[in-house]
Amino acid sequence: MNSKISRHISRRDFMKVAAATTAALAVDWKQIEALAAEVGPKSEFPVVVIGGGLGGLSAAAYLARNGFPVTLVEQHDIPGGYATTFERAGGKFTFDVSLHATMSAKGGLRKSLEGAGVLDKVETVELPELCRIITPDHDLIWPQRNPDAIIKQLSDLFPDQAQGIQGFFDEILGILDEALKPFDPDSWFDKLIFPITRRKMWGIRNKTLAEVLDQYVKDPKLRSLLSVYWPYYGLPPSKLSGFYYAIATSAYIRFGGYYIKRRSQDLSYALMDAIEAKGGQVMLETEAEKILMKGGAITGVTLASGKHLKARAVISNASVPATMKMLSQNTEPAKFNSKARDYLKKLGTYRPSLSTFVVWLGLNQEVYRKVKGYEIWIDRDYDPEKAYQGCLACDPNKAGILVTLYDNAYKGYSSPGTSTVVVMMLSGYEPWKRFEADYFAGRKDAYHKEKERIAKALVKEAEKWAIPGLSSMIEVMEAATPLTNISYTGNPEGAIYGYEQSMDNAYMTRLEQRTPFKGLYLASAWTKPGGGYSPASGQEPMRSRPW
Repeated sequence: MNSKISRHISRRDFMKVAAATTAALAVDWKQIEALAAEVGPKSEFPVVVIGGGLGGLSAAAYLARNGFPVTLVEQHDIPGGYATTFERAGGKFTFDVSLHATMSAKGGLRKSLEGAGVLDKVETVELPELCRIITPDHDLIWPQRNPDAIIKQLSDLFPDQAQGIQGFFDEILGILDEALKPFDPDSWFDKLIFPITRRKMWGIRNKTLAEVLDQYVKDPKLRSLLSVYWPYYGLPPSKLSGFYYAIATSAYIRFGGYYIKRRSQDLSYALMDAIEAKGGQVMLETEAEKILMKGGAITGVTLASGKHLKARAVISNASVPATMKMLSQNTEPAKFNSKARDYLKKLGTYRPSLSTFVVWLGLNQEVYRKVKGYEIWIDRDYDPEKAYQGCLACDPNKAGILVTLYDNAYKGYSSPGTSTVVVMMLSGYEPWKRFEADYFAGRKDAYHKEKERIAKALVKEAEKWAIPGLSSMIEVMEAATPLTNISYTGNPEGAIYGYEQSMDNAYMTRLEQRTPFKGLYLASAWTKPGGGYSPASGQEPMRSRPW
C-alpha cells in the first residue's frame, strides 16, 4: 500500500516539475529543485523533448540538471531553431539568423541562464542605444534605460501633446511595475484583490494598443512613433493587445537592449553542452513522427526512423499544430475526451503570426560608427495599419522596414575591412503560397526570381533612408522568405511569433504550456507568454506558479 502511494506522489510531483519547467522555467529555482528532489528514482521518469529551439534546449537543460534522463530530438543539423547562425564566403561572414536584441545576462535573462547552468557560458553586451527611428520629418535616437529622455524628446517635438505623452509612458511603465509584483495564481485572495492591487493591468486587459493610444494622444505622427515596436509583436495597433505591448515595450525601454556575444548560436551550443554534461542526450538530424499515448497518458515518441523512445513526459518545442498532428498520428481525435476535443477546437481558432523576409548583407568595408544606430526603424508613412497591409502583401515599398548594423553592437563583430548588415520586413504567407509546391519539389526558378526582386527593393529602400551608397558596398547578399522559415523550422506559414498575439491569445490569455493530455507540455513561442528570445527561453516578466 505504501509503495503505491509513494509511486502516486512521485508521479504527481514529477508532473509538477515538468509543468514548472515549461511554464515558468525560471520561477524560483530553489523551489523547482525542491520539487525535483521529491521525485525518485528519476530513472523511472524519462523525458523526451521535441525540437531544439531555445524553449526545448532550456527545458531539457533544466531537467537534465535536476537529474532526469532527457533526450532532445532536433530535425536540423545544429541546435537553436531561430537562434542559429550561418556562414558565407568561406566563413568570411557569419550571419545571425534572427537575433536583434534581448535582455541582459546579468538582468532579465539571469535566472533562465542560471537555472540551465549556462550563466558563465554566455556574455551579453549592452547596445549603444534602444533604436534609431527615421521618418520623413525626423531622425531620432532613443537612449538606453532612460524613459525620461524619450518623453522629453517627444514632448519637445509635439509640445501640444506633452501631457498625453507623459500619461502614455506613466501608463505602460506603471503596468510593468504592477506585473513585477509577487502574485500567487493559486491564491483565491490574490485573485480577489487583483483589480485593486493591479488597477492599471485590470483596466487595460481588454484594450488594443490603438485604444490605449486613444486615451492619450491624437496626432497620427506621434501615435506612429509611440507604436514603433509593433513589428516586434506581429500585429498593428488596431489588433495588438495593449497589455502585451505595454509590458514588452516598457521592459525594453526601462531595462535596455543587449546582444549575445559573439552570436546567438553561442547560447544554443551552451545549452546543448549543458544537457550533455548532465547525462542528457541530444539527437540532431532526427525527426519526431508520433507522440504515443496509452490510457490517456503519454508513453513515448516514435522517430521518423522507426525508433521508439519511452517517455513519462514529452515537452514539445515544435509548433503547436505540428505537435497536435504528431499526437493524432497515434490516437484519432474523435477518441479524445471532451476536454481534449474542446482544446483542439479552440486551437483551430488561432492564426499563425506573420513571417519575415530577411536580407543579409556582407559589406566590403567597415561602417562601424560611420552610420548612426544599431537598429534602425524606417517609418515612411506614419501609418502602422498601412504598413501592416504592406507586410501581408510582402511589399517592400509599403511595409515597415528594419535595418540592423551589427558592427555597431560591438567593435570586432565582423572580420577586419568588412561589415554585417540585415534589412528585413515582416511578411504574410499568402504571396508565397503560389510557390509552395514547386519550392518543396525543388523547382525554384520563379521563386528565386521573386526573392531577388524583393531583396533588391529592400536594399534600395535601406540605401535611400539609412545607409547612403549601400549597394556599392555589397560583397555577399543572401535572402530568406517564409518558405525558408518553413524548411528549417517546420513552423506553419513560416511564423516567427507562434500564434498571433491577438486579443484572445496574448500574454495573460496566451495558450498555456500545459495541455489536457497527461504528460504533454508545450515550450515555444506558440504558448505563454509569446515569441522572442527571452520568453522562449523561459523568462516571464510576471512570475507565475503553474502548479
